[in-house]
Amino acid sequence: MGQHVSAHLSFKKNFQGTLHLAEGEIAIGVNPNEAKPYDLLQGALVSCLHSTLLDILIKKRIEIEGVEYEVKGEKRDDVPTMLQEVVVTATFASHPKADQIIKSMELACKYCSVYNTLAQVANMKTEVIFKDHEL
Repeated sequence: MGQHVSAHLSFKKNFQGTLHLAEGEIAIGVNPNEAKPYDLLQGALVSCLHSTLLDILIKKRIEIEGVEYEVKGEKRDDVPTMLQEVVVTATFASHPKADQIIKSMELACKYCSVYNTLAQVANMKTEVIFKDHEL
C-alpha cells in the first residue's frame, strides 16, 4: 500500500479558508496575503519537483547552493478552465556539473508525481538556467 496523504481545510460561507497543517496554517482566499488555488497548485508542483530533484542529486553526489523557481501557467478559456500550459523555470548558480544538473532536472520531471498529474491536462515545459551569481 502506498503512502497515505491527507489535508484538513476549513472555509467560511464565502471564499475565506484555511489550510491546517501540523506546522502551521495557510490562509486561502482572494485578499492580499491569502493563497489562491493556483498559488497552492504551483507551490505544490515546485515543492514536489524540488524534492524529487534533491533525491536525484543526492544519489549522484552533486551539491547545489540553491535554486530559484518561477512557474507560469496559462488557463484555457473553455469551461472547465483547466491549465493549458505550464512553464517551470529553474535558475541555478553556475556549476561545474551543469550538464548533470540539467539531466537530473529531466529525471525529476519524469518522476515527480505532481508534475505528471498536471501533465495529464497541460503541456508541461521546464527551462534550466545557470547564472554567474550566487542565488
